Amino acid sequence: MVDMKCGYIKQVRYMIQVVAAFTHRKVDVIGYSLGSPIARKAILGGACVDTGENLGPSLTGLIDTYVSVAGANRGSFLCALPFPGACNMKNGLSCMSEYIKDINSRPRYEGKYIFSIYGPGDDKVGYRNTCGQLCSQIAGANGEFERPGNHDDVLIKTAALQFKLIDQHAG
Repeated sequence: MVDMKCGYIKQVRYMIQVVAAFTHRKVDVIGYSLGSPIARKAILGGACVDTGENLGPSLTGLIDTYVSVAGANRGSFLCALPFPGACNMKNGLSCMSEYIKDINSRPRYEGKYIFSIYGPGDDKVGYRNTCGQLCSQIAGANGEFERPGNHDDVLIKTAALQFKLIDQHAG
């Protein structure tokens, strides 16, 4: 339960850029849990909400397929009340935080193909946030997949689906 610091976003952003430059190909990204909103901001670019630092332009053109797995894309149901750390209103997982609003401010920047895998039994991110939204949903996604089990089950037991989503768009 940590907040989404600009430093984490810059690390993920740099990794995407390096892999794309090294392979001379578009990159496939799988964002797990808290890694999904961090990866989404890395791709979105713009200003970090915590530091104001400009990350640069969107990396959308470098991404082929983006898969979110049990991702806190619209915050976490555990953040019913804002409190310092993971649920703060700046760069935390409150559905009303500046960070969550920023990464959901426009659709379809995550890549050419966008998918989200989540479950109603998720005990960490949750199914619906206190704003009434599906916690893991990404607006404009090409597909959404609900799977049974808790948070860890969704992460682990959907490996074949994750591979299939990436592989079907390999080019």
